[in-house]
Amino acid sequence: MIEPQLEGREIQGHSLRGFDTQCLTLVGLKLSDRDRARAWLSALSYRVDSLESVHQYRIIRSFGSVRTPRVLLNVAISAHGLSQIGTDVSGIDDGLFLNPMGFNAAVLGDRVDASSVPTDYVLGTTWDTTPDLLLIIGGDTKEMTDQFTEQLRSAASMAGCTSLYEERGTLLPGEIEHFGFRDGISQVGVRGTLSGVADHYLTLRFLAPSDPNATLFAKPGQPLVWPGQFVFGYPTQLPATPLDPGPPSGEGTPWMRNGSFLAFRRLRQDVAKFRSFLQQQSAVLTQALGQAVSAEEVGTLVVGRWTDGSPVLLAPTQPNAAISSDDMLVNDFAYSQGTPEMAVVGANGANRIIPAEPDDHLAQRCPYFGHIRKVNPRDLPTDQGIPGRTLTFQMLRRGIPYGPPYPTSSEPTDRGLLFLAYQTSFKRQFQVLNSQWMNNPSAPELTNEGHDLLVGQNPTGTDRAGTLRDVQGAPRATIMTAERWVIPTGGGFFFAPSVSFLRSLN
Repeated sequence: MIEPQLEGREIQGHSLRGFDTQCLTLVGLKLSDRDRARAWLSALSYRVDSLESVHQYRIIRSFGSVRTPRVLLNVAISAHGLSQIGTDVSGIDDGLFLNPMGFNAAVLGDRVDASSVPTDYVLGTTWDTTPDLLLIIGGDTKEMTDQFTEQLRSAASMAGCTSLYEERGTLLPGEIEHFGFRDGISQVGVRGTLSGVADHYLTLRFLAPSDPNATLFAKPGQPLVWPGQFVFGYPTQLPATPLDPGPPSGEGTPWMRNGSFLAFRRLRQDVAKFRSFLQQQSAVLTQALGQAVSAEEVGTLVVGRWTDGSPVLLAPTQPNAAISSDDMLVNDFAYSQGTPEMAVVGANGANRIIPAEPDDHLAQRCPYFGHIRKVNPRDLPTDQGIPGRTLTFQMLRRGIPYGPPYPTSSEPTDRGLLFLAYQTSFKRQFQVLNSQWMNNPSAPELTNEGHDLLVGQNPTGTDRAGTLRDVQGAPRATIMTAERWVIPTGGGFFFAPSVSFLRSLN
């Protein structure tokens, strides 16, 4: 099996590698003058950070040897924006991309009025309120990021662009999200090499070459996925034969090569309401189960992990720092078959044995409605088919919190998550996870497992529920709510093109 060599100078760096900066500012622009916008984007392409430049910078930064910190930049364009600069998008068969997010709000589970207009959106209801261009700016300090953003804003104005939206996200201490749970722990590994040098992989490989799983996983719990799931022009994932490269994505649209689709969702979080729910349901479960259940334990059932990141499947009674702090253990679990013993190469070159872990197919530790189980059923068969298809639905998530930590004052404060995810099919990736799994009480496992109580949406006046079951499948207790604590407030669907595409606009 030969993995493809990625065109590192063509692919924008935030997709396959991720900026991983302390701050991330999003700037949404509207275009007014086609020729000036094209010329500006072409000139900007020389400043856009590629996979190669981001990868090199992250290596330097990891060694603490950055003398002059950089601000990183990527660009994404909406379907309306592509049309504005003269790009033919008629060959793209993806309804989510070809319309503003508000057009599909009801399909996504977002609240709408009698005319199907979203009620909570602050951007993305129509094309007029959707950015034509989305600038993604990453920096390690607020001052650097803000200064560079101001320079870009000024240059965009000279090119006839007007500012529609701007927001800065900032990592919270411990890399948690606003509800207090460590975030961004589980990501698939992208196949592909960065050069012709042997073993120069984009995703580092930690399994010993002699381990039988070394061709399937980069490390325990991190399956390898063909890059065409995230970047156009490369082999895609085949569910039944994961070692074989599938057909390249985007074969009918060569101008999309080395580009990615980007889903942006602005998700407001009501921390007070979520914490109140946990307190209420701790009393409900304590009475139903006949034993004390804390609010922390309720949150763990809802998320599928403790706040420190320990998966409840591996740490069913309390957080386990030995697991949460170990990259080789924190994702080493599977629901249907469990995980086999694996050998990983240690820092001293000797093999370290990671023990096998048991399954949880009856949801005795991680409930069916647990967020991490709903959006990533791993080795389980699902409503979408065989277990291997799960990998074809995964996205590369690059989200970051916005707003101050809770609480900051007695006044209501807008805080939440700037959800960003790269893929090559909104229909087969984002929409499956968002609409068919998170908002569906009977999927993905077809067991009436309940809603995703963390981020799932429900129509006005209806309840979301999750049921704990015994080994025979009988209900033990049910937690229920009509409240929402994650409120989608808009966003958009974008295309992050190759560097050459931007350069060719001149």
